Amino acid sequence: MFDEKDGEWLSAASWIAQFFRKVPVDELPHYDNRCREWIKAYFFSLHWYEVYDFIEFIADSYKNILRYGSLNRERIHVVCNKLFEREFSGYRFIAGVLAPISNPAETSEISAAIEITSRAGLDGAHAHIQTALQLLAQRPEPDYRNSVKEAISAVESMAKQLSSSNAQGLAGALDELSKQLPLHGALRAAFVKLYGYTSDESGIRHAILDEPNVGFDEAKYMVVVCSAFVNFLASKAQTVGLLK
Repeated sequence: MFDEKDGEWLSAASWIAQFFRKVPVDELPHYDNRCREWIKAYFFSLHWYEVYDFIEFIADSYKNILRYGSLNRERIHVVCNKLFEREFSGYRFIAGVLAPISNPAETSEISAAIEITSRAGLDGAHAHIQTALQLLAQRPEPDYRNSVKEAISAVESMAKQLSSSNAQGLAGALDELSKQLPLHGALRAAFVKLYGYTSDESGIRHAILDEPNVGFDEAKYMVVVCSAFVNFLASKAQTVGLLK
């Protein structure tokens, strides 16, 4: 990624020292080649989750680190995703978040949901999907329980905003929405039941004494499925003129 211009590695090391490693800048080597060695040695000393944190930091800080390069943040994500795929990593950049999802169909659904909710002004659904992804990607300990809650809340928020419904829960909002756009009864019932899975007395959304059995598989499933349903609702709403 570096162009080997004079001062490039020194500049990168300075930024990394200040804002990632949090060490005094005056302790850095004074020459580019030694700064490169300093960065390399530090990188190979990191724990696995810190490596991903470091990569994410580089992508977010590219303007300050890659001062002479032609890459932008999106291009860095593309390059990293190709490297992750080549090295059989389970992580991919999805809408700017480095998350433990690598299936192209799944990453595409999540990216599309985040993009369409942002573009259409569906602020609640956008925030919930983005937060669900961030909680799933949280390192080293993901917050699966709240990731599930945020994912299903995205569907609820979108249904309520599109239908202008004040109904409690998802069922009433989907009932109102089905009056304005074609929504098969079985599909509506399936999502109401899925909402029920996250909302009953022993479910995800209630404060309970016994921790529910929620892990990566459940959380990833909910983030992907809820993203897909958001995309489905957006497509149907666009057809009948409900989206901006």
